[in-house]
Amino acid sequence: MFKATATGKSIDYTGFFAGAHWWFFCFLILAGNFLLLAFDPLPKLFMGDSGSYLWTALTGWVPPDRSFLYGYVIRWSSLWTKSLTPLLILQVFLGAATSILVALICHWIFELTPRMSYLFGLLCSLDPLQAVWQHYVMTETISLFLYVLMLLFSFLYLKERRLCQLAIVQTLSLLLISFRMSYLLVVQVSALFLPLIAFFPDIRAMFRERCSTWSKMLLAKSAGLHLAVSILLTLVLHQGYRQVNGRLARREPAYLHADGHILLTTLAPALKPTDASDPRLAKLISEGDQFQLNDIWSRDGQLYWPDHLVARWKKIERQAAISNRVAKQTALHALFRDPMSVMTLGTRTFLRYWDFNRIDRNAKTDLGKAGNNWPNMETWDLASHFNLSPPPPGDAEAYTLLQRYFLNSQPYYYVVLLSPLLCCGLIFLVSNGYVSLLFLHSWILFGNVTILSKDVSVRYLQPMSLLTILIFAAWVKALTDRRTPPTSSKA
Repeated sequence: MFKATATGKSIDYTGFFAGAHWWFFCFLILAGNFLLLAFDPLPKLFMGDSGSYLWTALTGWVPPDRSFLYGYVIRWSSLWTKSLTPLLILQVFLGAATSILVALICHWIFELTPRMSYLFGLLCSLDPLQAVWQHYVMTETISLFLYVLMLLFSFLYLKERRLCQLAIVQTLSLLLISFRMSYLLVVQVSALFLPLIAFFPDIRAMFRERCSTWSKMLLAKSAGLHLAVSILLTLVLHQGYRQVNGRLARREPAYLHADGHILLTTLAPALKPTDASDPRLAKLISEGDQFQLNDIWSRDGQLYWPDHLVARWKKIERQAAISNRVAKQTALHALFRDPMSVMTLGTRTFLRYWDFNRIDRNAKTDLGKAGNNWPNMETWDLASHFNLSPPPPGDAEAYTLLQRYFLNSQPYYYVVLLSPLLCCGLIFLVSNGYVSLLFLHSWILFGNVTILSKDVSVRYLQPMSLLTILIFAAWVKALTDRRTPPTSSKA
């Protein structure tokens, strides 16, 4: 079956699966991932994220500061088997599927040759920021699979502009934030801009060619319909998620029931007493020197440590919903009052990534190699529920093959961190909509790891790493097209 592309060419969407090379590529990716699982079959934990998900699996508890669905996946896959091995098998399989989908994007969307598409799919499977998390009780692998699937259907929508594809994108977006809420801003911005990017070439051509008023009305009607459907689907689906989350938590509807506290501590050094919508919180902010409120690197502590900002505010306002709502209002007041201070926080976070020794220590922390990283066995009884036992005392100094690979890949972290700049150059070389979407997503994710993060974390770069591979694939396509002389059509 052939579909016309935005460049006027045709791509065989089914022929890609017919060749023996395609099936060999899929087998190679799957075999490599499962071979690594065979060498490293034990599940890894990163507390308290992993502990939060395990507790959801055991009790049905909904965390106030994380998406809830991953905990239920653990319950459905591992609680009845009394082992986390089925979860790891699922994650390894989805990790392989992510690499395969990257190859499909490279061929179907970027129109690279099959061999080049296989190469970028293989690079995705070797990505150190992705491979290691397939062995952890963390949301990274499942959420990344949903993200690349959402990207694939977004790119297909840009080519074909079908409402059913737009509906699939919004449904996948909902599933994505159900596993990892850090994608929320990407999802919300895409809901608005995806239809605009899809119709922008026609709108530009219409004004250049001075089309009739009737043609302009038809195009405006079509574009408006797609934009309205995208926004309406987002509102309905996300409101449904908020309702479900609230019902499971036995609280008011919300994306997260601690989102106000998270935002308040993220912007903590920029807060002024006048930002507070409650005089009690204003007084607390004015006393910030007592608990290092202005220290940019204690922001995570302001959220979780006792006797810091959130803990003190919760003691003052004991109703959780009111406490969170006032915190969010205060943070938003600070953002709109002085956005440059917030940008300064993001800039300092970005510069902190260039402290190489700190990044090395941070990467080890991300692997669960720092501090107390195992739940209390008597309270959790993980031995009977999941056949887990604490690691030996010397485990903090022992690293698996994948963990060593992750730690030794530090130069690649900076390629990922700077990838949005690489995408800027593509804007001037390639006019296809997929470049605009890559540009939009890469800069939103860059904002996530700088402006909206309380400290540096190599783990936060994982979705940007996927985009980095796609950006390089798009560059290969752009350079190949520039070197290939245009073919003149015969009269």
